[in-house]
Amino acid sequence: MKNKIILFLSSAFGAGYMKFAPGTFATLVGLIIWALYAPTQYNLQLYWIILILVISIVVSSLAEKIYDIKDDQRIVIDEVAGIWFTLAFLPKTFIFLFLGFVLFRFFDIKKPWIIYKMQNLKSGLGITLDDVLAGIFANFILQIINSIFFNFLHNNQLK
Repeated sequence: MKNKIILFLSSAFGAGYMKFAPGTFATLVGLIIWALYAPTQYNLQLYWIILILVISIVVSSLAEKIYDIKDDQRIVIDEVAGIWFTLAFLPKTFIFLFLGFVLFRFFDIKKPWIIYKMQNLKSGLGITLDDVLAGIFANFILQIINSIFFNFLHNNQLK
């Protein structure tokens, strides 16, 4: 029973078992959970991303031992962690959810040098931290977009 729970969580509620693009489907699962349930208060969002970080590292480590395959493609809870890091501390609007999804998938698939290097870490740490770093990269870009957009709106309202 314990192994079934670990595999269910590590597969992002079954998304990891999709035959085509399991990581993309897991990202979508994570995005939907974030959009529906994540608190809008930024200080509480910090607890969410820390929680998913810890859960992802632990669960993916355990799942990797069960599968006995390094970074098995069915382990996609790290995509949930990555998209949550992408969307943290941003408005929950369609545009940010959409751009977050696109940017996260871009960085997760292309894996620029430092993101790629994270995969060399052992077990759940390596599985999770490359996606978290991809999420941080995407979040950085979204924060710049949000700042520009906010300043644009703010300046136009004053006129």
